[in-house]
Amino acid sequence: MRFNIKEDDYISMINSDTITAIATPRGTGGIAIIRISGPLAFEIGEKIFRHKTKKYKSFADISPNAAVFGDIIDISKDGRVIDEGIAVKFKAPNSYTGEDTVEISCHGGIYIANSVLTAAVNAGARLAEPGEFTKTAYLNGKISLTGAEAVGRLICAVNETGARVASAQSKGGLSRKISEISDNIKNIISEIYVFIDYPGEDLTDMTPDIMLEKLILIKNQLEYLKQTYSIGRIISDGLNCAIIGKPNSGKSTLLNMLSQNNIAIVHDTPGTTRDIVYSRINTGGFVLNLFDTAGIRTSHDEIENIGIEKALSKIEECGLIIGVFDMSVNFNQDDYNILEILNREKENGKKIIVVLNKCDINSNSIPQDFAITPLIISAKNNIALNSDISARDAFIKYLEDIYKLGGYDLDSGEILTEERQYFEIYSACENITSAITALKNGFTQDIAGLDLELAAKNLDRCDSKSVSEDIVNRIFKNFCIGK
Repeated sequence: MRFNIKEDDYISMINSDTITAIATPRGTGGIAIIRISGPLAFEIGEKIFRHKTKKYKSFADISPNAAVFGDIIDISKDGRVIDEGIAVKFKAPNSYTGEDTVEISCHGGIYIANSVLTAAVNAGARLAEPGEFTKTAYLNGKISLTGAEAVGRLICAVNETGARVASAQSKGGLSRKISEISDNIKNIISEIYVFIDYPGEDLTDMTPDIMLEKLILIKNQLEYLKQTYSIGRIISDGLNCAIIGKPNSGKSTLLNMLSQNNIAIVHDTPGTTRDIVYSRINTGGFVLNLFDTAGIRTSHDEIENIGIEKALSKIEECGLIIGVFDMSVNFNQDDYNILEILNREKENGKKIIVVLNKCDINSNSIPQDFAITPLIISAKNNIALNSDISARDAFIKYLEDIYKLGGYDLDSGEILTEERQYFEIYSACENITSAITALKNGFTQDIAGLDLELAAKNLDRCDSKSVSEDIVNRIFKNFCIGK
């Protein structure tokens, strides 16, 4: 994108604390919004927007939060009118960033939006960096660090569950929970200080037994938050899932059924799939990254064996493994080999789904002693055995059940979705555990208090400005420009 900016204006721009960017997606559309935020926002608004209402004498007289119609102009081009649009003023601190902010809505389109952005830059603003509006909001105390991370997740959400969790977090759901736990820890620490400073006075009721009881409650809260990361990571990033089975068991048909598209080639000839076939699907609760793999069997075909090696490698990368078995033929050694792989991966902590496919063809050859309750379906006809719902819906329900999605309060936002958050909560939990151990071993409260200080710092780093500048920059650099 090119800007017609004079040299003096450019020097002024790079020294400005007032930032601007297009806040809506680039491209052709009905409306584009250009956001201007900082100490010169209203002054810049005065320069580039001429209202068309008798209610206000000047831009400075426009009431905060009022939408005003007018002309958008470029002072570098002798006040040429770029477009008609609507301007809204947000007076600090009552704005998204906590600073004076102007948002100008113009007709959507690449040229018009860029022209309005250029006019704002020519009037004294500088181009915002990725995520700088939200970063400014964080630095001004308008949003917590976990709330800021949630804004990024909300923008990138591709399904209902991810959007619900991110929305609740952006409104402070996770932040409030962390603050509640942190306050409880700091209250205990303050009681310990009283004990240290006035050892001979009866100024605190914090006996070792009472302190131990409170710490156990805090540990339980941290343990719960810690374990939410397993589901939070899946909700945010999607779930990698390998579909495995012997040749011609219906793996590709299952992939096509779940994705509701003919992505993989399906044929009666065994070994049709020799490479990894990928499909990303949205179930509403999860985003599944599905990998259809080559049929696993003993083979002397060099190319097929390459595909089998790729299948075994993909199993190692995925957190969910779907084993597909053909009910229309007798169970053989290849099937038992697949079962062995599933059992091994289950012992490694991975989730397993056993699919007995082709239920529309009678067979008595399937063993009845599966360690995992199987899902019995016909992927080809999208039907589930003894069910009034489709095979696809039955699969999604089964998936949500094994991940216990219904056991989480998604609208509370009290779910960890970032590795950084998990690390700090994990460390806080370890430090609380260390304090509990100290008390149980007969040490005094002040000794246990050393671990509580560390736990409090963990929680501060999780959701406050005590986090390093490098971490803050890493978080916001992945945001889009304009947010």
